[in-house]
Amino acid sequence: MELRSGRRLISPSPHGARYRSCVDGDGVDRVSSLPDDLLLQILGRLRCARDAARTSFLSRRWGGLWRRLPELHFREIGADALGAALGQAGRPARSLLEIDMPEKHRITDPARASALLRAAARLAPANLVLTVWGHDKDRSVPIQIPRFDRATSMKLTVYNLQLTPPAQGAVFPVLERLSMSRCHFDTDALVRRCPRLRVLEALQCDIGTIKVHLPTIEELVVKQSSYTQCIHIVAPVLKRLTMDIRVWFFFTLSCFSAPMVEYVSWECRSSYPNIGVVQWWRLQRLKLLTENSARTLRLFIDAKMLRHTVWLSTEPLYSC
Repeated sequence: MELRSGRRLISPSPHGARYRSCVDGDGVDRVSSLPDDLLLQILGRLRCARDAARTSFLSRRWGGLWRRLPELHFREIGADALGAALGQAGRPARSLLEIDMPEKHRITDPARASALLRAAARLAPANLVLTVWGHDKDRSVPIQIPRFDRATSMKLTVYNLQLTPPAQGAVFPVLERLSMSRCHFDTDALVRRCPRLRVLEALQCDIGTIKVHLPTIEELVVKQSSYTQCIHIVAPVLKRLTMDIRVWFFFTLSCFSAPMVEYVSWECRSSYPNIGVVQWWRLQRLKLLTENSARTLRLFIDAKMLRHTVWLSTEPLYSC
């Protein structure tokens, strides 16, 4: 179809109306003639590797360009398609690799999860963001995290899977920030493989014993709904501590050494009447926090006889 201006409007590609090509009146595709660096910037703004790959329908000039993107984002994708895409991704040393597999693409075979992690490691990303769903039956099946040599930041949200550190003493040599969510892992075994780790987050994970012995850790965040049995922390340069945990009958704080800590928010909750006065009063929560440069201890008492929870004392019970 020819417009009054003399330009021609090209019909949609048979691959779908989503992709259209607009050329000048002389039939020259001026977009595809742009330098590679500029085309890569255009593809990068899509923030979706699948959409970037589909631009090959526009022109042969675009074919394969997505493999050279410094950042790769895979969303709403199944395990088979993801494995194939990672195998075609080309050069390593990405600045960011983001994988988001929704619950509808739940992985039913732990071996497949291990294979996907190895494929991701081969791309050597500096930043890794991973969301994967496993099956409830595989909670106790260990899945080994491969070595990521260039990763300085890793955010792993792994539902219903147990993660273990790399084999044969391999380490994450430059990892500084690690966030783990919704999975089961051994804090001690993992952090000992991270000689430069500064920030550790464990969010809604299944961790019985929280053990962190690390001379480099500066911030520690632990928030979990499962029961914690023991805490053992030795962190000489720790500055910020945020902890929200549920404690078990035989909970123990075996060691806590953090002489440089500046901010503390530590909350312990219990569902069992192991601390209380007869049958009417029970200690529900204990919270230690930094307020106005002072340490404050607060007790939250569950008053059964009043049929609701009250906060005992409007003033700090302890401050230093």
